[in-house]
Amino acid sequence: MPATSKPKSLVPATAFLPVLFIVACGQSIQGVDHAPWAQVVVTELGDAQIIDARTAQEYDAGHVPGAANVHWTQLTGTSADGLWDALPRDELATVFGDQGISSDAPVVVYGSGPDGYGDDGNVYWALRWLGHPDVRVLDGGWQAYVASGGAPETGSGPGATTYIASADDSVYADTTDVETWSGPILDVRSDSEWQAGHIPGATWLEWNTVFDTDQTLLPEDQLRSLYADLGITGEQPVVTYCRSGVRAGHTFMVLDALGLTASNYVGSWTRWTEDGGEIVVP
Repeated sequence: MPATSKPKSLVPATAFLPVLFIVACGQSIQGVDHAPWAQVVVTELGDAQIIDARTAQEYDAGHVPGAANVHWTQLTGTSADGLWDALPRDELATVFGDQGISSDAPVVVYGSGPDGYGDDGNVYWALRWLGHPDVRVLDGGWQAYVASGGAPETGSGPGATTYIASADDSVYADTTDVETWSGPILDVRSDSEWQAGHIPGATWLEWNTVFDTDQTLLPEDQLRSLYADLGITGEQPVVTYCRSGVRAGHTFMVLDALGLTASNYVGSWTRWTEDGGEIVVP
């Protein structure tokens, strides 16, 4: 697979249309207007397409009626140099189109909360990288849906449709970006991973610290305070990284929902070490 290049109630998708992906010329954007927290981190599905970001096995056992299934493993691959990477945009567009997701309607993503390893956040990030203008996340994910009395179904999702990708490269960071990054660098791996070595100048906050005891996200004001204590206030863009970029995608989602400008370091620690980046051991 070629390396990914980096230029600097439910409305179901129309079923059984031919799949088409287009990386639209002239539609590259640099960031979208941030919606308020309550419009991004939602408690109701509303009039949006729905993506179940859990595994296929979990999806098959029961999911929100009408939901498509896109797991982060479908959005990643191996680059030309043999490292973890996001799929190129045309291939990402094919994945979403094959699952019935259209580019011209809002999307709500739900996952498995702290048990999902950042599943919903990585799908959220991929849609943002494709320039999708309205991506939301269901607070509490699948657990919250079931706890609220939601009835699962076991049928298939919507049929294939067209996804026309644009581009938002502001959410994608590579090694060169990180080497010259002037804002905060946030390591969201486990404490043991952090203690084994990290990127110079990085601060640490494990990705799952943002969850409350009921597996929903902490209230907005608490999250703002949590990040502000690390110097992440919105005055400078922040880059997130983990081992490969999945957990970092979840942290990107939370920061993005707070209206803080963030980028996900795709390939993350694996890419950094393979590229010969300097390592600091606490």
